[in-house]
Amino acid sequence: MKVLGVASPPSVFKENYVTKNGEKKFVLRGMGLETVNLFARKMNISLNYQGPIDLTSLNLLDLAVTMMNEEVDFVAGFVPCISLVDTILDLTHTILIDPMKYVVPCPKSQSKTHKIMTLFHTSTWLSMLFIFIFISVLFWCLSKNQYRRKAFTGFNLLAQCFSAAWAVLLGISVPQMPLSLGTRTLFITYVWYCFAISTVFQAYFTTYLVEPGYEARLETLDDVMRAGLKYTTYEVLKDLMGYVDFEELDVFQQTECFDLNECIRDVMFKRETFSLSLSYLTTYLASLSGYHERSKVVCYLDTTVLTTPMCAALQIGHPLLNLLNVHARRSFEGGLLTEYWSQFLHEVNLKANKTDEDSEFVMFSLTHLSPVFTLLLFGYVLSAILLMRELIIFKIKGSPTKNS
Repeated sequence: MKVLGVASPPSVFKENYVTKNGEKKFVLRGMGLETVNLFARKMNISLNYQGPIDLTSLNLLDLAVTMMNEEVDFVAGFVPCISLVDTILDLTHTILIDPMKYVVPCPKSQSKTHKIMTLFHTSTWLSMLFIFIFISVLFWCLSKNQYRRKAFTGFNLLAQCFSAAWAVLLGISVPQMPLSLGTRTLFITYVWYCFAISTVFQAYFTTYLVEPGYEARLETLDDVMRAGLKYTTYEVLKDLMGYVDFEELDVFQQTECFDLNECIRDVMFKRETFSLSLSYLTTYLASLSGYHERSKVVCYLDTTVLTTPMCAALQIGHPLLNLLNVHARRSFEGGLLTEYWSQFLHEVNLKANKTDEDSEFVMFSLTHLSPVFTLLLFGYVLSAILLMRELIIFKIKGSPTKNS
């Protein structure tokens, strides 16, 4: 019996083997073909595999002509149970059900610097900056209007006022308390304000350490439009145009896809396009790339475009149709394909190259704290420069007490 496999992995893939006579042969494996393989093994039928045909170049009418010309006996893999196919071929009972959805790029983790800068809104940062400058200038003005005996000497210079206000904001003690009532009242009010701001900031910063944060998830086609993604289409979708309304895709810039696997990989990893795909295919490609948590690279829009059962197709009036139907129904109801799919994904993931999917999200690591340590290093460098400046001035002008 001749069997033709339709579609790319995981619906159909080729497994080579060598017979006892040294002859090289291959067998088509996959979710849509495993039922046919088990049926042939049970009925002691020898299968001659043809194909596989790539899903991106599949044309359902050409497939029907091939069947009617008796070039093959079975067609399995991506064979949708729709009336268009049922009118020209005999379809079996449902082998598997896989919804077709819009595949979109998953949200990326936010950068460390961006996460720190977005702890507060821009308006909040600007307000804090304005209050810092305003309170420093106000301290300086009050020190000029007070009697000298009551004035706080640390506020006599504008630079000292900025230094004291910055110290309070960071939770550091100032060198001396103000003495006048007005300056003390303003100072204690500013201390309460800084305490509230620093408490909120520390709470948000701790949350940042625990949860790195992600970009907003794409949920609708409007979100996809705002993201500026292109739509990738392929041949078989044109045959489904009569069954699914794709008018909402007319507003997107479209590109033709000639390798379905690479196109879906581009959606997941290059993040410049979106497309329609079966969940089995995207899950397989994620496992093939070494991702154990596939939800990090496989994301869909909330709406399901099409839920079409997959079948196997035979020539009209084929004598094995009833026997294959009984076998397909029992396999589907018994969950044999689900067990096969689980083991298959596990094997693929073991053979795949391991990714660094988890290293980027290790909690409380130096990677998360790198912006803080960078800022600390910058402070050390600036302090060293100022120290060298003071030493040079000391060497040139000498000690102030010695000169006096």
